[in-house]
Amino acid sequence: MTVPPYSIIEDPSKDQWDQFIHVIRVIKWTSHDNMTLGLLPSLPTTKCVFATKDDGGSFLGGVVWNEFDEIAWVGMYVCLPEVRGCGIGSKLWRIAMERIRISGKAMGLRGVLDMATKYAARETPFEISRLRHHVISSTDLRELCSTFNGDAKIRMKSTLSAEQLEGLHEFDHRMTGRDRRDLLRAFLASSSFECAILFDGNDRISGWAGITSVGLEEERMFKLGPVYTSSLAEFARLTEALIPFCESIADNPKIVVHILSGTIGERELEPLFNSPQNTERVTLFSKRIDWQLKREMCVSPLNSCAHFDG
Repeated sequence: MTVPPYSIIEDPSKDQWDQFIHVIRVIKWTSHDNMTLGLLPSLPTTKCVFATKDDGGSFLGGVVWNEFDEIAWVGMYVCLPEVRGCGIGSKLWRIAMERIRISGKAMGLRGVLDMATKYAARETPFEISRLRHHVISSTDLRELCSTFNGDAKIRMKSTLSAEQLEGLHEFDHRMTGRDRRDLLRAFLASSSFECAILFDGNDRISGWAGITSVGLEEERMFKLGPVYTSSLAEFARLTEALIPFCESIADNPKIVVHILSGTIGERELEPLFNSPQNTERVTLFSKRIDWQLKREMCVSPLNSCAHFDG
């Protein structure tokens, strides 16, 4: 295998970012939604190391991570198939690890099972959680939601006042233990993301759910998440409010629901999918962290490549 002359860069151009994002979408990693991928180049927390061809500057491989709070969250590590096994990936990884070491932050990543043992034996020995995903048609998801009775006071993002938007940021902070308002502001401002907010009898926010597309357009796939609420009946009302958003964009859309170990989603929602468990990824860290996620409220995490929440 001939390795083309290449360079290591840490300030990719827009075209190089676009090439990287296309590679991720083609791979069909369901956790990396298109909304977050589009935001990555502009987020102040984003760090990266890319390998690019000297001739033309096209993308060959890269490691992308986000540094916030005490964490360096490695969201993606990928090389083009034609240069795998050439040493480019190993070089990129070594450089990324050195950058993270200098930052002094706890490194976290999520790896498939056959890689988790390798990662755990090296930089990230502490397992935090496991993540599975289920794909269900919008029709079947609506039918599932209809099996739960009860009314709910739901508002969509376009109807929220400035005070209610601030309340949503505060509620999300309580759910995750982390201030994600900068990321959420970008989500809420985009027409590619929809969310539904649950209010209690005192007009206080008691739950919320969001949805956006994932993968290539022709796959007609959307990722439901986050969903923070205290019961499946409330989950059903929030989800019902979001399904029309998907159906307005694609015919017969498919919904991806991620399930995080140790949460209400694993305990109460996952058994209803009637499909074999598929352990997709293992979350590992270089040291123990203060994980404040309210697992009794997390039906499905945001599971963003840009921000750790589970």
